Amino acid sequence: MAKDSTQQDLPAWFAETRKKGVSVAGNALFTFLRLADLPLQYWLLSSGVGLKLVEKLGGRTIPGVVTLPATAIGLSPYHSLVFGLAIGSAAKQIYWCLGVADNKFDPGFSTMVAAYNTVLNTVNTLLTLWAVTSNRPAVGDSWSTMFTTQPSLALGAGLYGLGLFTEWWCEVQRKRFKQNPANKGKLCTEGLFGLARNINYGGYTLWRAGYSIVCAGLPAGLGMFMFLAGDFSQRAIPLLETYLAKKHWKEVKKEVPYKLFPYIY
Repeated sequence: MAKDSTQQDLPAWFAETRKKGVSVAGNALFTFLRLADLPLQYWLLSSGVGLKLVEKLGGRTIPGVVTLPATAIGLSPYHSLVFGLAIGSAAKQIYWCLGVADNKFDPGFSTMVAAYNTVLNTVNTLLTLWAVTSNRPAVGDSWSTMFTTQPSLALGAGLYGLGLFTEWWCEVQRKRFKQNPANKGKLCTEGLFGLARNINYGGYTLWRAGYSIVCAGLPAGLGMFMFLAGDFSQRAIPLLETYLAKKHWKEVKKEVPYKLFPYIY
């Protein structure tokens, strides 16, 4: 039997990621790589290697970063916050891989996704050490004054928290929907997925933008938001909608008109 023409338009790698099941090797590799990101980010922040790397790239670093008053983990409050963002992102994605996802990700795809997130985290980490971009408060790098002297930190942390929660909770809701035998063969339009068809992508976009704001200020956050929103709207969503074309997708689009962000797009 010939394949449907819409399915023939899909790249082979995308079709592979839609297969249901569990890849033990892929899940184990993804978990290991996301955990390995944490000592990498800590090493860049605490050892002085990150500062040297910025200098080798031609950047001017922030004086005395490594010798600033330290928290219990040996970093300044600001860089403890930055490291905390890396921890939160790894925890959420590992939970998604092991407890929520039902697609079979082979080791190659798992490596690509993990590496992509590590690259973004590493760029953000280095931007916190570059004097031109760092969003570290110029005065009062302490928990009690950090957010008041640098309000954009509160904005970034808020977007990060909102986006991470949105991406996590909508995926939990969708899994519960699929586990109900009455919903077999249906696409989830309940809960947060009733607000936007790809609200999980919207959540990822928000928390990544918030992460970048904390690290490098509003311009970096806006740049990250535009990059991800453009990539999802021009690449990921069209691929997914092509794949779902035969699964009552027209009815879903009528019921949930927004693609990425509720009441916006």
